[in-house]
Amino acid sequence: MRGELRADINVTPLIDVCLVLLIVFMLVTPLLTVPVELPEGTLLSPFSPEAPRAKITIAAGPPARVTVDEDPQSLTEPALETLLAALYAQGPNREIVIRADRRLPYAEVKRVFRAVQAAGFRSVGLAAERPRSRKEPGER
Repeated sequence: MRGELRADINVTPLIDVCLVLLIVFMLVTPLLTVPVELPEGTLLSPFSPEAPRAKITIAAGPPARVTVDEDPQSLTEPALETLLAALYAQGPNREIVIRADRRLPYAEVKRVFRAVQAAGFRSVGLAAERPRSRKEPGER
């Protein structure tokens, strides 16, 4: 027994080193508050304020209704593709905003996204509404 090798790892020195490093980092970190100067640049937004927008609305219901720019007429898929091609011919930098009913399966929204991408538009966004804030008990 006396001459045998032991394969156990002694972790006590490792824990001591880790604790010392933790204390050093805790003391040094508050001293590193050097102001960082970032380069000037333009606001990176997917939509520029100058580009015209077309709004596509997808409403729920059997079948889903697709309208463009608040036009009450519902479009079929070929009619939507034709209209998107005409909009692209008017201005390829036009931005498309898609607003979908939350009850729709995402496959319907994806179908419209594909039609917009097939027409050649690069700026496509999905409009969302902010959730209503919940009132605390006793609040009016």
